[in-house]
This record gives sequence, structure tokens and C-alpha cells, in this order.
Amino acid sequence: MFENRKRIGRSFSPIYLAIFSAIILIILIINGLLEINRTQKGFYLLLEREATVLIHHYEKNIQETFASLQSSQPFFGMEEEIAEYLFELLYRIDQMDGDNPLTSADLQSLVQQYSFTSIGIYDAKGKLLKAWPLTIPFKKDSILRKMIDMKLPIIIDLFERPLTKADLFGIAIQRKGVPGILALQLNADQIKSLLRQILLQRAISDLGLREGILFVTVQDKNLITIAHTDSSQIGKKVEDPFLKSGLKSKGPISRLYKPASGEEVFEVIKSFSVKEQPEGLIRIGYSSGEIHPLLKQIKKSVVLSIFFFLLLGISATILIWVNQNRHLRKLKEMEDRVQLAERLSSLGHLAAGVAHEIRNPLNAMSMGLQRLRREFLPWEESKQEEYLSFTDLILKEIRRVNEIIEQFLTLSRPFELRLKNASPGDLLRNLVALFEEEARSQGIALSLEGESNLPSLMIDEEKLTQAFINIMKNGIQAMEKGGTLRIEAHSLKDRIEVTFSDSGAGIPEDRMEKIFNYYYTTKEKGVGLGLPLAHRIIEAHGGQLKIESKVDVGTKVTILLPVIGDRPIKVTRD
Repeated sequence: MFENRKRIGRSFSPIYLAIFSAIILIILIINGLLEINRTQKGFYLLLEREATVLIHHYEKNIQETFASLQSSQPFFGMEEEIAEYLFELLYRIDQMDGDNPLTSADLQSLVQQYSFTSIGIYDAKGKLLKAWPLTIPFKKDSILRKMIDMKLPIIIDLFERPLTKADLFGIAIQRKGVPGILALQLNADQIKSLLRQILLQRAISDLGLREGILFVTVQDKNLITIAHTDSSQIGKKVEDPFLKSGLKSKGPISRLYKPASGEEVFEVIKSFSVKEQPEGLIRIGYSSGEIHPLLKQIKKSVVLSIFFFLLLGISATILIWVNQNRHLRKLKEMEDRVQLAERLSSLGHLAAGVAHEIRNPLNAMSMGLQRLRREFLPWEESKQEEYLSFTDLILKEIRRVNEIIEQFLTLSRPFELRLKNASPGDLLRNLVALFEEEARSQGIALSLEGESNLPSLMIDEEKLTQAFINIMKNGIQAMEKGGTLRIEAHSLKDRIEVTFSDSGAGIPEDRMEKIFNYYYTTKEKGVGLGLPLAHRIIEAHGGQLKIESKVDVGTKVTILLPVIGDRPIKVTRD
């Protein structure tokens, strides 16, 4: 049966089908990837054009800001914005110190990042706790002393004097979490730099951020951030070869990258100039999140198209092959059936001849041995046991030869089922009781599991018992060193499933194709008829027999019998 399937399988030429399918798949995949890449480039080109328009607007605002800084007005009416920015910054530093006390190195980093002259933390009486630099030139009549004496929550000394380089300007707040004062000082240049920063922040915030834009930032020639939609990034320096190349480029350039934390970013940058002198970079970062759903949808459409055309091509090819090979397959099946019928016919004639020539002499030999055991037993007790053992061995071999002849006769006789309504559960319990002693003597445990009340079937009890006995004998003989033979019975929708699982040596894969062939056996004294006869009996009942096996794990035999109640079934004859 397995050889027949193997020959039929070759007629389909699966290797040519696989090659043809692979070629179609490769062509479709390449075309799909090109389409996806073309669409993705189109999306990013649209974003780059939008970013270029925004950058030109920001560049114009920045140039106006630098021009206004050259006027004589010291603060351009932005005192409130400057004070609000510094107070917000002091409260943020106060919160940072409350969460995790700041060290001198932390204070130094803050001074450098935000371009202050000094920053200091005091107790409620004005005693310096920590600062950077370590000595701060506050006088007795400074804003710090004034704040303590007048018990003010905040105090500012920025806008009442002209911005001369020799003076220091201060601002201080009462701390929220603990009693104390937080103060910082700036010189005139630092206040001007702060003013420029706020004006630049206003310049890049003029248009606001549309959905999908992650950030807008302005950096000077040294790549230090002087304006950013996230104010915490101001003062930080970014070392990046791509940004350095942007300073030298005359037009906008773009890139797609993924930062260490966060989502993928599509960034467009362009250098800007003031009075034809390069001043820095304008950067706009877009989230790829709004593009990915569109690309995902396109990829899904491409994959579905690939699958559809591939399925169409393979289906057409298979139909052609099926049409060409159908007649050849039928011819091979008929040829196999004829060969099997000829072998069975020859086997029948051989079995009849063997039975005729050998059976009568075997019976005579058996009766003679029985008489010898009964009438010619040695008088000496020491030889009696040896004599009986020897005659038992001869009788056993004669019976084995007789069983072989009976199996031959079974193949030669017309195969007819004598059906009656019976319970397969009772049959299995009787078999377990029958083999229990033999299995125990070989160190094998028998286990019957599953449903106790299985539905009745129309079966030939004698022949089905013979099939089950052959399967159980194979399982027991496969476990030479002991093990477990597990029998399970379950009721399915329209079938009963019976499985025999042993823990024996298993069947090698190269022998699985031959296990249903007549006379094929791996046992030293086997005949090779037990499993083929069992298979023949199960199929005669309208059932199926399947075998699964793994070397050094064991073998599982599954039998499926149809549930047909009292309805008659077609009796199979050979």
C-alpha cells in the first residue's frame, strides 16, 4: 500500500511544481517590495516638502529675531516672559533637589547648561548649604538678605538697572519642600543670551506643532541647542556627523533614524544664515507613526495580491498535472490490484498444497509424542524432567508449524464476515484477561483505559479478536526488556477509536513502508502474516488501521471502527 502511494506521488512531479511555484513567488515578492519601497519614498518626499516650507517660515522669524536684538531696547517688553522662565527653572531645580539631593557637580552642570554665573542653595537664615561656584559674591544688602529680612516668597533684581557687564543680576525663591532659599545670578551677557533664547522660542512656536511633528529645534554653529519645543533640551550640545554635514549643505537634507529610546523619527534639517553669515541649524522631526499604518495597509494588500496570484498559478498547474496523471494513476492502481490478486491466488494454492502434504504428518507426530510422554517415561526420576522438557519442546514446535499452516489456510479461504451486534469494550476486557499472565511473566504491564460504556457495533467477534490478538502479540514481543502496553478506547462522533501503545524498540522509518506486506517480518521466528491479516480484517469491517512509531520510543496502532448500530454493512469477500 505504501509503495503504491509512493509510485502515485512520483507521477505528480512535485519537484517541478515546487520550482515553478518558487519562480512565481520570487517574481511576485520582488514586484511587491518595489511597490512598497516606491510608496514609502513617496510618503517621505511629501513630508520633506512640508518640512521645507515650515523651515523657510521659521528661518524668516529667526532672522527677524536676530535683527531686533540689534535695537536699543534692552528687553523689548519681555520682562514678564524672562522672569516667568527663570522662576519656572528655579522651581524645577528645587523639585530636582527634593527628589534627589543635588551635588556640586550637578549644580555645575546646571550652570553650564543654562549659562548662569552662579546658583546657590541656602537654609532659612541665609547660610550657604551648597553652590556653584563655591563662593558667591552676595553682599549684605543683596537680594538674598532683603528676601530674608522682608520674608518675601520671591524676589527679582533684573530690570531696574542698565545691562552693564560689571554688574550681576539676581533672582531667588523660597523653597517649597523644605525651609530655605534657592538663588541664582546672571551677568549682562547671560541675560542677553536668555533674551535671545526666549525670542527664538517664540519664533519657532509661532506656527505651533501640527499632529505628527515631534519637535522643532534651533542649534547654533557649535550644535548647542538654543531653542527647542522641549525647553529641557536647551543648552545641550549634540554631536552628530549628520548635523555637521547639514551645516555645510545649502539645501535641506533628511534622514530616518531611531533614537535610543522612543519611536522612529523622520528628520529634515537646514542651515540658516543672518546677514549672509551661517548661524546654525533648524531641525524638524516627524513621527513615523502616521506613515506606518498606511505602509502596513499597503503591505497587507501586496501580500494578499501575492497570495492570490500564487494560489491561482499553483492551482492552474495542479489541475494540468492532475488531468495528465489521472489515467496513469488509475492504470497503476489496477496493475497493483492484479499483482496482489495473483500473489494471493498463488499463496492460496501454495497454502492448500502445504496443508495437504504436511498437516497429516504433523498430527501423527503430535499423537506419537503424546504416547511417548505417557507410555515411555524413564524410571529414573532424575531423567524424567529432562525427558518431559524435551518432548514439550518438540510438541511446541509442531504446534507452531501447525499455526503457520492455519494462517496460510486463512489466506486461501474465501473471506466472509459473520456479523452480530457486540460490544468492543467486552472484547477488549477479555483480551486483557487473556494476555495478563503472559505479560506479567515478561515484566509487561497491561493497561485498559477510556470509556467503559462503548456503543455496540456490528462486528465479527472471532475475526476482530484475531486482529486484536495479532496487534497485542506484536506489542508484547517488541518489549523484550519489559514495559507497558496501553490500550485505550474512545467513542467519537460516528466512530470508535481503539489504540494499542507499547514502549518497545519501535520501527525504523525505512521499514514502515513494508509492514503490511505479506511475509515481511523482522522477528527471527516470525512469518509476516499477523499484521497484514489484522489490516485485512479491520478494512473488511469498514474501518481504518494506522501505525505511528519512533525508534527507542515505541509504537502506536490506531484502529477506527464505524458506528453503524443494527444497520447491515456490506460483507467483504476475497
